[in-house]
Amino acid sequence: MELNKLIDRYIAGLQRDFDSQGLTHVKRGFAAEEGRKYIKIVDGYVQDNGELESRSVVAFIEKTTGDVYKPAGWNAPAKGVRYNLVNDINYLENNCGSGHLYR
Repeated sequence: MELNKLIDRYIAGLQRDFDSQGLTHVKRGFAAEEGRKYIKIVDGYVQDNGELESRSVVAFIEKTTGDVYKPAGWNAPAKGVRYNLVNDINYLENNCGSGHLYR
């Protein structure tokens, strides 16, 4: 399956997990931002214009392999692959809780 479709499924899982928490007063969203080597998955508060504000990094996905890393900061992933999006998408989209990269 194409990496962009897998990323969409991963983001949908993150959104589903957040929505299941019942925080209806908070409008939170997730997005993918493409860089040179990685695709950065970010979350933030959704504004009326659809833009994300107060963004933070959820994960980094390596574009060539689909490897998923937890963030070390805004610009770089931490060392050590956590998952591979191609092989583990079914697990990830169903287990996208807040600590899913901290195993």
